[in-house]
Amino acid sequence: MSMKRSNLRDLARAVGICLTLAVVATGAEAQRGRRAAEPAEGDSRRPTVTIAELDTVTPKLESADADEVREALDLLVAMDDARVVPPIAALLRSGREDRITDRALNALKVLAAPQSIEVLTEFRNHRRPGARRRAYQALAAIDDRRVPGLLERGLRDSDRTVRGAAALALGEVGSRANLDVLFLAFERNVVEAAIAIGKVGGNDSIARYTESLGREPLGVMLSGYHEFLRRDDISKDKKTEIVERLGEVSGTMVRRFLQEYLGTFPEGRIRNQAVRELKETVEQTIRRIPAEGGGETMGGGQ
Repeated sequence: MSMKRSNLRDLARAVGICLTLAVVATGAEAQRGRRAAEPAEGDSRRPTVTIAELDTVTPKLESADADEVREALDLLVAMDDARVVPPIAALLRSGREDRITDRALNALKVLAAPQSIEVLTEFRNHRRPGARRRAYQALAAIDDRRVPGLLERGLRDSDRTVRGAAALALGEVGSRANLDVLFLAFERNVVEAAIAIGKVGGNDSIARYTESLGREPLGVMLSGYHEFLRRDDISKDKKTEIVERLGEVSGTMVRRFLQEYLGTFPEGRIRNQAVRELKETVEQTIRRIPAEGGGETMGGGQ
């Protein structure tokens, strides 16, 4: 039994680390977004080209030379104009090899143009999970009211990585209108949905989320609480409830989590009484949790 619990703790830690890395990677990718296309291997320089050269560059997409096609895609992205979408969409529909397809999907992600939505919607049905995942990620980069609804379908994809990517994307662009489908996905073991719930859920979503504490791996639950606690629109009372509930769970993982959260508070005298009281609650909770050897209470402190 002790070995089983130890393995479960290791799994929770691993999942928690993976989810954190996924968030960091997603944020870094989003920041790159419109600024630059995926560079050619060994070259981080962005090509210099204008939309006036569209008719010159587009025929290169039909080349049998994959390197020439990739170069043409980079040039089209560098034009940063929605008029390059139709030739890229035509390339995608022509059924080229996987590496070209992936490059073209990445190009549409960088362009983030609403004109890409039609072809990206088609590619949600691609035979290959990697292409479907890139299609959802490209959709998530587009600022359009249709996108959250299109992303929801990805939560039901047959591939786990596609479901996870869709959940993370909904956390970035979704709203509370998507909460029910995110909770359903979470109940169906799409663990990345925890992060999305923490990003888009309101004060009234926290109790529903906490119902899973003790059923889901602790590392997964903490990934959602991480998002709730760092949002300014979540009330101090609700944040206090989260901290106190985690104090009941106890364990070294919770202690480390709360110590990291404590580091987000300003140093010295805090004038805002609610913030000051929340910080004191975090400090008191940390002091009650043994520094070593406490173990994680996976049953939620029951």
